[in-house]
Amino acid sequence: METVLINVKKKSDMTFLLSLAEKLGMKAKALTHAQVEDWKFAQKIEAGMKTGNVKRSEIMKMLGK
Repeated sequence: METVLINVKKKSDMTFLLSLAEKLGMKAKALTHAQVEDWKFAQKIEAGMKTGNVKRSEIMKMLGK
């Protein structure tokens, strides 16, 4: 399975893309800004667990601090 993230500026564009995905037989879901940030943060945690080399500054940046 592959995933595509698309940032849209207008809600009508989002609605169009979600309906297009549905018509093409794909699953699509709108994510809030907070959900995207949580996903990014989880990716950094996962990378750190594998390598141990995630910088504190990167974590703080993801936390918005």
